[in-house]
Amino acid sequence: MKIYLASGSPRRKRLLRWLGLDFKVVDHGYDEGLVKTDDPGDLVGELALRKAYAVKEEIGEGLIIGSDLVVSLGKEIMGKPKDKQAAKEMLRKLRGRFHKIYCGVAVVEAETDKAVMSVAVTRVKMKRYPEEIIDKYVKNYEVLDKGGAYAIQDEIKEFGSLVEKFEGGITTIIGLPLDYLETLLKEFGVKPKKDWRKICKQETGYEF
Repeated sequence: MKIYLASGSPRRKRLLRWLGLDFKVVDHGYDEGLVKTDDPGDLVGELALRKAYAVKEEIGEGLIIGSDLVVSLGKEIMGKPKDKQAAKEMLRKLRGRFHKIYCGVAVVEAETDKAVMSVAVTRVKMKRYPEEIIDKYVKNYEVLDKGGAYAIQDEIKEFGSLVEKFEGGITTIIGLPLDYLETLLKEFGVKPKKDWRKICKQETGYEF
């Protein structure tokens, strides 16, 4: 069965490779602004499904994986920043505080229209980084394609990651919760390689 990843994210592509599956990357082309809701879980779940269905309409075959991520700080939902100034503002708001990352993942079977979806949540605490670290981070990393304007794996020299600690899965933070996706794929008889958690541990220091 052919598998398609409805995402142009290099991070999701890298994560999906750990499952040992052959897949093709397809741009979903869906306007994410069309989904309106104040619930972060509903938002990422709906967007994951709509991205997958957008590719289904184009490809018409196989399994399509869709995903979406937002940062939730209190009642505020942070998606991707519109520019670098907005990215700095996001990082200032997150500094020294806990927030939650919601990551939706969906799998749609084109031929049968069967669809399954899950939403993973991870709680994250950011370091109390100074303004100069924010400036360096925004200058050195691509922040406009990241929910909340940061990635846990990006590090500043002699400072490290902007993240202090987290409770939950690291693959959720990166953008594709592999433990949830593994369960969804089994609904279609697809079994990822058994040692993917070992690969994840080697790459990130965490099993999922």
